[in-house]
Amino acid sequence: MVTQELADYAAEIRHRLHQDPELSMQEYNTTALVCAELERFGLEVTRWDDMTGAVGLLRGAKPGPTVAFRADMDALPLDEQSGSPYASRRKGVMHACAHDGHTALLLALARYFAPLRQEIAGNIKFIFQPGEEVPPGGAIRMIERGVMENPKVDAIFALHHATENRTGDVGVRSGPFLAGAASFTLRLRVKGGGGSAPHKGVDGIMVAAEILTAIEVEMTRRIDPVKPGLISFGTIQGGTAFNILAGEVTITGTARCFEKETDELIPELIRTVAQSIAARYGGEAELDYQRGYPGVINDERMTDLVRRAAVKALGPEHVQPATPLMAGDDMAYFLQQAPGSYYWWGITPETGVIAPAHTPRFDFDERAFLPALKVNVEIVRMALEELA
Repeated sequence: MVTQELADYAAEIRHRLHQDPELSMQEYNTTALVCAELERFGLEVTRWDDMTGAVGLLRGAKPGPTVAFRADMDALPLDEQSGSPYASRRKGVMHACAHDGHTALLLALARYFAPLRQEIAGNIKFIFQPGEEVPPGGAIRMIERGVMENPKVDAIFALHHATENRTGDVGVRSGPFLAGAASFTLRLRVKGGGGSAPHKGVDGIMVAAEILTAIEVEMTRRIDPVKPGLISFGTIQGGTAFNILAGEVTITGTARCFEKETDELIPELIRTVAQSIAARYGGEAELDYQRGYPGVINDERMTDLVRRAAVKALGPEHVQPATPLMAGDDMAYFLQQAPGSYYWWGITPETGVIAPAHTPRFDFDERAFLPALKVNVEIVRMALEELA
């Protein structure tokens, strides 16, 4: 039975992690804390000298499938302004995306199952992943180190906090859940000239504006509306003085989509539009397009298992259908290795007052620990039974 004592343990661990946040692939103290707790529970622990992150393995006394649960551990480069008694003690670093909560929940899950090994038919892997916030991320590196093997993982699960869901609720969805993400840099070069004689030169900023508008129009006409794609422009830099036409302009942005077909089309679209317009003004455009994480695609069978587990643990009134988001997450790589499901963990109190993630005032309702633990325990139990 999942007790409040276990939820209190998760809160205590979360406070320790929150006060000592660490950036992506630098989670040394976090890894040390995780390993110490896993060893205290009597689990087999795997860690690496040249990489942060860890895996705890609980081998059941009886043969059966291997079920994995994953948590990310990294913080963000922000100065915390939450005013909480457990606020970050590191200047410029903060857990503003609840990865401290994810990690604490997974340790609590390991603590719950550790005394039950004689009753378990199968194995449970607890994967503590570094570096989710910054591509190429930690998931692909852990997979390369063999975390999905020996024993081979038959199903994998994870949760992520959701401010859209109230405390005690979860959001579940099969199929596309989070988008594949890419970043790009578009460099435009034209003649430039003097601001007092634009007819004798080429205004790079005006050309860039035309390119941006044309790309947005093309997105609505060349992308299948039932296979959506998104482009957002983050920065535009150009020019050296108020009275000089810019000869060079640099634009950066991000692209998001779910489908492989759309993923292949977007860079072609950007490049074709930019180069054709630049050429019309006697210039040139160069695109540097970097693909990030692929889309998070939830397995239908495993998502149904999560839904049934959540209903059993919390009641049907606390389980909502989730809406796919254009955010990215390297949980995608784990889901390419084994069937599984990623679900939303509600952390917002009844007042609905909460600062957005990735902002300096972010915090969450810790009453959310108890329902999440109940759901996660049920997911693992049902997966071990149904995959046997």
